[in-house]
Amino acid sequence: MKTFQSAIIWLLLSMMIAGCTSPDSAEIIEFSGRTMGTWYSVKVADLPGSISRQQVADTIQSELDNVNQKMSTYRDDSELSKFNHAPVGAPFEVSKDTYQVISRALEIWRLSHGAFDITVGPLVNLWGFGPSEKTQTLPSKSDMVAAWERVGSDSLMLHSNVYQVEKVKDVYLDLSAIAKGYGVDKVSLALQDLGVHRFLVEVGGEVRAGADKSDGNPWRVALEEPVSDQRKVHSVVPLTNVAMATSGDYRNFFEVKGKRYSHTIDPRSGMPVEHNLVSATVILDNCADADAWATAFMVLGPDEGMAMAEAYKIPLYMIIKVESGFESRYSQSFAMYLPKDSR
Repeated sequence: MKTFQSAIIWLLLSMMIAGCTSPDSAEIIEFSGRTMGTWYSVKVADLPGSISRQQVADTIQSELDNVNQKMSTYRDDSELSKFNHAPVGAPFEVSKDTYQVISRALEIWRLSHGAFDITVGPLVNLWGFGPSEKTQTLPSKSDMVAAWERVGSDSLMLHSNVYQVEKVKDVYLDLSAIAKGYGVDKVSLALQDLGVHRFLVEVGGEVRAGADKSDGNPWRVALEEPVSDQRKVHSVVPLTNVAMATSGDYRNFFEVKGKRYSHTIDPRSGMPVEHNLVSATVILDNCADADAWATAFMVLGPDEGMAMAEAYKIPLYMIIKVESGFESRYSQSFAMYLPKDSR
């Protein structure tokens, strides 16, 4: 592990495209809109003449609508909502997409020793960070116990031959920490199938880059300083055929009697995290895994999280709050994405 002082954090919703100002630079076409309760942005370079803009727009929207319809907790008619209302002990048939996301989430739950848990929804809702009305009051001890009894990914059974999921107890699934990344992956793969290979897909800050632009420049993603009352670019990370996701807690929180309560809930304790990790950024081959691992590292905290990243060789960048400001730490495998003078 290496350290240096900086304030890189959080993916800006408006992606920074570098290397596009010269006369010979690649033409960039942008598609954007709303999905999954947030914004998406897709940038395409050098669109082949055989593919129309409308084809690209329709492909993007179709993939995002598909994921949202299946995995949203904000829609009563979604596949996930129907599963959450299904009875305990009854195998529930889901789509291949939903099955794959749940299966991958359970694998990361095991690898992260329970830090990433898609059944944490009852606690997230109880603390006022779910789809229901926001609250800024502390839950009672009895409500905490009742919610925590419904948490535990070990209460899920998968039947792979028929794409069925079964509850052993009355758990509530929340895929928000992996579904956006999965949506990014689905759009990226669909664009490649269409014949579009030079792209940058972003949903709610989670991104996946395709091939370099024809001018040889990689896609470059701006990162933001960890200040809650402003948006300021601090640095830029070059990305080619990889995905990147960031989880942070400096914007989504509330305070009671001077104490801050983060939206990041530790499923192992049932409480908002209290460590001094401000954000975690992960780079992996696919965005679903990067999305989930960024959340896991935010739960684990700076020491346990970095040790796990090194053990699994996961490219991880952390911003930690210290008395003098911020301290940045990164795993050895993240070094290749940083400027040489910062390593």
